[in-house]
Amino acid sequence: MKKLSILLFLAATSCASFAQDIAQKDVPAVVVNAFQQKFPNQANVEWELKRGLYEAEFEIKTMDHSVYLDSTGKVVKHKQEIAETELPAVVMATIKKDFAGYKLEDPKKIEEGTTVTYKVELEKGTDERKVTFGTDGKVIVNKAD
Repeated sequence: MKKLSILLFLAATSCASFAQDIAQKDVPAVVVNAFQQKFPNQANVEWELKRGLYEAEFEIKTMDHSVYLDSTGKVVKHKQEIAETELPAVVMATIKKDFAGYKLEDPKKIEEGTTVTYKVELEKGTDERKVTFGTDGKVIVNKAD
């Protein structure tokens, strides 16, 4: 029993070390300034430190965003909620062809370096999927949820 308690404690503390909520005052000024310049209209910002990157979760006009910045303030990854109408036509064509009858939910645009992808949740009956598409409309990831 003692070993189990120790293992559970170690598991809990190691998970916590990967992501920590932090106050904006504890984020380096260069990171905060870069964030505020790139996203001047943001609201409801929450900061976390994840594996050496600063993550800001925020809203712009009721749309959710998540951006990862390195310690110099450079944006490493930006994920934003988008309207279904903002998905590229080639992505919508693939969805209509390969996922006919599925309900589309929670579309996101993800920018990582120069790579842009689109992630959606698709549901048909009990089949729920998270599917990631390239800008060419090709499926990159298709996994059951």
